[in-house]
Amino acid sequence: MKAPLYDDILAICQEIANASNTDNDELRLASCKKLQVLCAINQDSPKDHPLQWEALADFTEDGEQAMDIYEVALVTAEKLVLPIFTASAYLAMAQRQVEFEEKAQALVFATKANEVAQTIDNEELKIEVTDFLAKLSQD
Repeated sequence: MKAPLYDDILAICQEIANASNTDNDELRLASCKKLQVLCAINQDSPKDHPLQWEALADFTEDGEQAMDIYEVALVTAEKLVLPIFTASAYLAMAQRQVEFEEKAQALVFATKANEVAQTIDNEELKIEVTDFLAKLSQD
């Protein structure tokens, strides 16, 4: 990923987090809109990247809409052959399913995340996926 895009995503995410911490709903919504615009501008362009989509989904309060956005992140990660982002998107989808109290679907996504995570070098993500799947399997 090109540094300017990463920097833009990080800056917007920090704005959203700061606005949330101070209960500034107006700033939070404006910052979320900035992230939506960034994603829309970059979609299907050479700058398109799953990180922007996953960030947008993470900050989307409507769970169903967030799942649709995670799907875009997943498709983008697979198209660009970025297995770290594929595993991360599947993990995020599994976590959202837990929020929906849809354990069976969460297990499906967590298992997919685990399968992809076994092919990557990112040990931190591997552990996060493995731990999440183990906890989900125990519950």
